[in-house]
Amino acid sequence: MSITASAMGRARLLPVLTLLTLLLTLTGTGGQAFAADPAQPHFTATVDDTTLTAGQIGRLSVTFTNRQDQPVTFLYATVNTVDVNASWLTVRHEFAGCAGGAGWCSAVPDSASFNLTYPQVPILPGESRTVAFDYRFTADSDCTTGAQFGFWVQYFYYEYGTSTHQSSQSLTPPTIITLVCPTAA
Repeated sequence: MSITASAMGRARLLPVLTLLTLLLTLTGTGGQAFAADPAQPHFTATVDDTTLTAGQIGRLSVTFTNRQDQPVTFLYATVNTVDVNASWLTVRHEFAGCAGGAGWCSAVPDSASFNLTYPQVPILPGESRTVAFDYRFTADSDCTTGAQFGFWVQYFYYEYGTSTHQSSQSLTPPTIITLVCPTAA
């Protein structure tokens, strides 16, 4: 079997074209192969109030979005409070309970754990589920300290397809709660 000159030329040119395409892609001039959007967070948060007086209750809503291409069949997460300015020495803050949205939820003073897949399984790709928690500074907190705390998804675990995922994530956007003194009426 004989190889023609033009087939031989194409065969020698193929590695050169492949290398050129790779270099153009890596430098950003050959397409968007490596210019992907940054990873989207699994958890986002909203609060109804970022300033509280001692004893006043606020509400934190945490939304999980399935960013996989397969259904999430199990999800367990723990949200913790985190001191922003070391106020734990003089001021206490706490979760005041679960407000709803989860099939199972448990809130203790400095953390709240929940399962968003019970009783409605699964969480389909692109679907979101939200759970809400009440939080507060304790009634005996000194409002002159300027105490602050935030929230963090310290641990979450979920299963999808035949894979599992474990991670931690700060809530997006970052949420800081500040203790203020009551205003005089």
